[in-house]
Amino acid sequence: MKVSYDPKHDVLYLKFSDAKIVNTVEVVEGILIDYGENGEIVGIEMINASALIKTKPLKEVVIKIQE
Repeated sequence: MKVSYDPKHDVLYLKFSDAKIVNTVEVVEGILIDYGENGEIVGIEMINASALIKTKPLKEVVIKIQE
């Protein structure tokens, strides 16, 4: 799994595989799930992530990504 966070746009993405994305569904406002060809979850995108989860963990993710 790969985690990325774009602080400029406040978007968090959890990537579970490199499979081709064939469908994206917004399950609730600001949370989108990307599905692969076999119905598997390829990734989850959270728009306005800091409003959905605490800011401190997002800062920790950014630090780990930059290391």
